[in-house]
Amino acid sequence: RMIDDEIITGSGYNIDPKKVDYGTCSYMGIFLEKGSLYSEVVEKLELIPEIVECHYTTGQYAIFIKVYARDNEHLKSILSGNIQKINGIASTETFISLEESFKRTIPVHP
Repeated sequence: RMIDDEIITGSGYNIDPKKVDYGTCSYMGIFLEKGSLYSEVVEKLELIPEIVECHYTTGQYAIFIKVYARDNEHLKSILSGNIQKINGIASTETFISLEESFKRTIPVHP
């Protein structure tokens, strides 16, 4: 029933990024030159495999993304070589995650 009602939308595997040499997790707030460029920018961000989440947000940033990199040098190359070169991105702000304390899905009560 939960599948029919599209409450459950898929399943998959959880991969430990550190065990596949992706030791740096970061979050990035993205400022756009114009809000109307959102769709075009997201299409370009989706082509960068290290970006694993992308959210359209309210508040300070137009877009908030989660990025995995091998190390800080790799993160720097993703940021300066890919993300900041996308037309429509005015600037970014990066937050490096020191540790994921927990991760869970929302509780579902039938």
